[in-house]
Amino acid sequence: MSNQQVTKTNILSNITHILNTRRSRVSNLRDYTWRSLAECLIYSPVFFYNILSIKLNIRNVYKVLTRKLSIDHLENKLDPDWVTGFVDAEGCFSVIVEISEICKRKVRISFEINLHEKDKDILYKIKSFFGVGAVYIRSDRKLAVYRVTNVNYIKDIIIPHFTNYPLISKKRIDFLLWSKVVEIILNKDHLTEQGFLNTLSYYAAINKGMSNKVLKDYPNIISANKPVINLPANLNPQWVSGFVAGDGGFSIYIRPAKINSLSQIVSCRFHIAQHSKDLELMRLFTKFFDCGTIALRSNLNTPRCDFIVQDIPSLLYKILPHFDTYPLLNLKQEDYICFTKGMNIIKLKNHLTTEGLKTLKELNSEMNSNRLK
Repeated sequence: MSNQQVTKTNILSNITHILNTRRSRVSNLRDYTWRSLAECLIYSPVFFYNILSIKLNIRNVYKVLTRKLSIDHLENKLDPDWVTGFVDAEGCFSVIVEISEICKRKVRISFEINLHEKDKDILYKIKSFFGVGAVYIRSDRKLAVYRVTNVNYIKDIIIPHFTNYPLISKKRIDFLLWSKVVEIILNKDHLTEQGFLNTLSYYAAINKGMSNKVLKDYPNIISANKPVINLPANLNPQWVSGFVAGDGGFSIYIRPAKINSLSQIVSCRFHIAQHSKDLELMRLFTKFFDCGTIALRSNLNTPRCDFIVQDIPSLLYKILPHFDTYPLLNLKQEDYICFTKGMNIIKLKNHLTTEGLKTLKELNSEMNSNRLK
């Protein structure tokens, strides 16, 4: 090996060591990322010969590189409370149990978010936020999925996030029970008979419970006790926007009417839909926005409750100012922009004109399910 090759190897080792020991100041980038960055520098002829000629301090390389990475990271970084709110609406903490015919048993865990494929950009941002996992696109099902299955990533990154920025819907119960399964897997207790039975007990209490196949093999499993969780006194505004980005909606309705010369009436609505088990959470939205009503839809197979705001003054002066300050960030932001334009038309009473009504219809055609076509 030549002296130049030896020098490059030593410098590469030094740069990689410095970046790895200080990387926590920037973000959760993986080892291979840092080594790749070091290699890009060291194998650049200009950089290498500058090192030899002016004896550049390696730590200066770290300062320049991390300053650039820090700027990029901050520009694209989601607020952690926003992320928790979005996961409260759209996330899922899953336990997957497989039992084969030859008596082999497997336990896997997964944290994931499933969205329409047109909303995939927010999943890439969330992947960047956590620094782990992957985004999968299922074009045949028009589905995009962000998923983390590595148990060490879940232990080191996913669980600490939701411990520091807690979920507040009933989904937090699933998370706490799911975390117990993660602990069992990390200790390899799921490989023992009792540990596997304990896993099934938690599995039975999470989401929709055990699958029919597992239930057939283990019909006597008793579901674990669900922990009691308490709602906060007030909602965090970033959490609110994250949650609405998942389970909220903005609508413009145009219906036939005989009360004006245009024979049509316009109404607008902001709403959040949730399972009725989160009724108390919905009531916190009335406190947060200082407006709105709660409606129960108990006639459905899955009981639902809604937080609804329909009066124009509340929409204009309470709802819009919040989302102007705390954006939705995902595809639903496009719906919000259309909704805002529609509200401004109504504010100026231009919805009472033919041209204004035409514009409202065009905006409506671009919103919600129409945007996903």
